[in-house]
Amino acid sequence: MTVNAPPLLSLEGLTKAFGALVANDHIGFDVAPGEVVGILGENGAGKSTLMNMISGLITPDSGVIKMDGKPIVLHSPRDATDAGIGMVHQHFKLVGAFTVAENLALGDRRWGKGWLKLDQLKKELQPIADQLGMPIPFDQRVEKLTVGEQQRVEILKVLARRPRLLILDEPTAVLAREERPALFRMVAELAAQGTAVIIISHKLEDILECCKRVVVMRLGKVVSISDVGGKTREDLVRLLVGDTLPALSERVTPVEQGQSLLKVEGVSLKRPNGTVALDGVSFDVRSGEILALCGVDGNGQTELMSLAAGLLKPDSGFLDYWFAPGRRGLDSARVRAGGVCHIPEDRLRDAVLPGANLADNYLLTQLRRSRFNLKGWLRPAPLLADLAESVKSYSVKTPGLGARVNQLSGGNQQKLVLAREMATRPELILAAHPTRGLDVQTIAFVNNELLAARARGAGVLLSSADLGEVWQVADRIMVLSGGRLHGPAHLSETSLHEVGKWMTDR
Repeated sequence: MTVNAPPLLSLEGLTKAFGALVANDHIGFDVAPGEVVGILGENGAGKSTLMNMISGLITPDSGVIKMDGKPIVLHSPRDATDAGIGMVHQHFKLVGAFTVAENLALGDRRWGKGWLKLDQLKKELQPIADQLGMPIPFDQRVEKLTVGEQQRVEILKVLARRPRLLILDEPTAVLAREERPALFRMVAELAAQGTAVIIISHKLEDILECCKRVVVMRLGKVVSISDVGGKTREDLVRLLVGDTLPALSERVTPVEQGQSLLKVEGVSLKRPNGTVALDGVSFDVRSGEILALCGVDGNGQTELMSLAAGLLKPDSGFLDYWFAPGRRGLDSARVRAGGVCHIPEDRLRDAVLPGANLADNYLLTQLRRSRFNLKGWLRPAPLLADLAESVKSYSVKTPGLGARVNQLSGGNQQKLVLAREMATRPELILAAHPTRGLDVQTIAFVNNELLAARARGAGVLLSSADLGEVWQVADRIMVLSGGRLHGPAHLSETSLHEVGKWMTDR
């Protein structure tokens, strides 16, 4: 970054309200060319609203956005692109049925309007892909890519337009630990070339690793702007939540030789493209324990959680549930009716209807309950009463009970899903990345809910990529690598080093 360089981006008094909810309240700060700035804030602090204004998705009620000292008005993402602003969203906006190259060509007139110049696209974008240090399968259909591979495509799609300001929303949320350094190297190289980068992340290590300054938001306002240099993780936590961070509940001794709630025996499964997702996997989940399922994304975790929820059927082997012994596999409705809840890894795709209101989303997995359903007739009074209690108990920040889910922040959407899934006090909880993309306060809340369920005797199968978090809450751990299972093993009988070796063992 050039010393005393004028700001590339300046925000002055940006304000945005949705009804009575003020999402952004007179936000102001600068970003210089070649500077990497981190944005921290609890879920609902207003980060997404702010970035959506900068990227042209929504229009501020008041305030000014400046580039190179000149005011600009952004009516659309195309306006932002023309101004040199690019954003990689946390929730991807790719077309699964299209190839990577076709997705990269979407909306970019350089590659033709009718017949696409895909060969030219590959030739010009390959050097950028090489710069990322991540292979890009141009001819592969996006729906066949892992989540991590899809993120690389999203990043390349934005970098292809040569932005002067790059916004990365939770860039490491879906990356394995060993993939993060390549992303950070890319950010450093872009900054060295003069590109300004804004990183929104709940992972404090991301901010410490690659940001020069950090902007902290709380309740729609900027409460702190400071240099990152010399700060520790604890310093950032204090800036973020003050002294209000809840401690994890004390873990009680798990049920001795607890009842087996789910027994998985010799399960194998191939994906639609013929690759092996699971190869002879066997384990059981017991009452009164949290069993962690870990591994680099794309190694079979998604398929295994879907199998346990009854959403997929194995090619061989069986799943035996405590409430239906000997049945060796059930559909999702029967699994849920038996006392199993499922927190999917992608809430927008699999857990909520973003355009529907909170009550309709609360009903998605509760419709068969007699409390809400009287011989096929909906009972709105108890539904709204339970919803109101859940919103209060789980501290879901919302403009009102009639709000749509897409009016909530990601963390509050996740808390709504958690409240809905835990409402029936399930005996077995299938939780796939339940804290992905959440702030430290909400992470502690979610983990305390899982620990409370464990304490009352429920079993938890927790799929997570955060080994540090796993070591705080889990009793046993197992790792999928190339579809094959290592473990389970008690945490007291293994180590982070050994688990890391399992994750890279093919």
